[in-house]
Amino acid sequence: VITQLEAASQVKGDPAELQRRLDNAINLARESLAEARRSMRAILPAPLEGRHLPDAVADEAARWSSLNRVPAEVTTTGETQSLHPEVEVTVLRVAQEALANVAKHANASRVGVTLSYMGDVVTIDVKDDGTGFANGTGPNGAGGDAGFGLTAMRQRVERLAGTLEIESELGNGTAVCATLPAIPI
Repeated sequence: VITQLEAASQVKGDPAELQRRLDNAINLARESLAEARRSMRAILPAPLEGRHLPDAVADEAARWSSLNRVPAEVTTTGETQSLHPEVEVTVLRVAQEALANVAKHANASRVGVTLSYMGDVVTIDVKDDGTGFANGTGPNGAGGDAGFGLTAMRQRVERLAGTLEIESELGNGTAVCATLPAIPI
């Protein structure tokens, strides 16, 4: 929401772009409020309600792509399976946070999202062709990868005995990969 409002404040002389940014901020605020209410009731996030994880990830990437005007290609590999809801929520949240980081930091022209079912593990990879950062410096040059979003992703993944890897190279984009146990329902 803040990013959209900041972008709106920079728009001068383009009423259509200003309205688009404001509409995006309003929609994001509504979605965030609805999601907060859902979280308080401890139910699945809206994108997963009654849906399969690959569809939810594809829909999130399409929504993100439309909002940010950056193509996001989604690929699912392996034999899909229904996983424990906490695993599916974590995979979806990692994808959402990684995409949010791309929008906020990367200045990317494209993004690839790959959801892979590999027997006893499931992975989500989000790769962009953006500005990247020198490994060890963090996306804002703040030192480490200790941004709030990255820390939250890491905690979610590790809580389920998974791993989160972040690779980036200045000028060559960033890749976020979460690997989680594929705990069936």
